[in-house]
Amino acid sequence: MTNKNRRKFVAIMGASTVAIPVSALVSSLPSYADDAPMVDETSAAAINWEYKAKSDVADSMCSNCALYQGEDDSKSGGCPLFPGSQVASGAWCKAYAPKPS
Repeated sequence: MTNKNRRKFVAIMGASTVAIPVSALVSSLPSYADDAPMVDETSAAAINWEYKAKSDVADSMCSNCALYQGEDDSKSGGCPLFPGSQVASGAWCKAYAPKPS
């Protein structure tokens, strides 16, 4: 008679000895998010969201929007509305929502 619990345990331990170093390797790889292109104002998504590379509204720009994923002092950053592209920190679109205080 074989012990299935022991077999399962050995299989899980074997998989974890491979998974842990691989996950450490993947997390240490460089990120290429900064290499993403800027949003094209003539693209369908930009037109849909009325994206403007320079905000016309005072104190309403991507850098202080809740959706902005860039650093506070960066010139551009990601936005979930424009996947694969970056938005200018001084830009604006109609989905603007101020960051919570």
